[in-house]
Amino acid sequence: MAWDQKEITAYIVDVDTGDYLDFQYNPNDILDDKSTAYAAIKIPGMSHPRYQYVAGEPRKIGFKLLFFKGPVKESVDWLRSLLYPEHAGTMLKNAPHRVLFMFGDLYPGVLCVVRQVKARFFHLFDRENLLPQHAEVDMVLEEYIDESVDYSEVRG
Repeated sequence: MAWDQKEITAYIVDVDTGDYLDFQYNPNDILDDKSTAYAAIKIPGMSHPRYQYVAGEPRKIGFKLLFFKGPVKESVDWLRSLLYPEHAGTMLKNAPHRVLFMFGDLYPGVLCVVRQVKARFFHLFDRENLLPQHAEVDMVLEEYIDESVDYSEVRG
């Protein structure tokens, strides 16, 4: 297969180590969820409350990954490790590593924290060691932002 005909695959990069995990298959669908918090101010005699903007909620990006054959357990363990902090002895050294979510032009490197890794192993288990040969992993990422984002930046 020529390089220009290669299917573009998505992947996640561990920002702290530079390690990455190529997705064996691109997700079939992605849920991109963002909401905003308002305080409802009740005014006596008014039929409806007035709303005051408080802050935005985190942008959540959710998708399902599929793994067949090969290092299924290792791939799931790698994703799961992104939920755990780093320790130096009994002291916390670092929070869980941030990641870059890469999915072509749709998500060309969104900085995130991993909020959930839910793995389901099923159907195929190796006869000799019972290691999984098939897994589905539900991932939830939250965009990591240091500065407030203006609406005009989102519109492009």
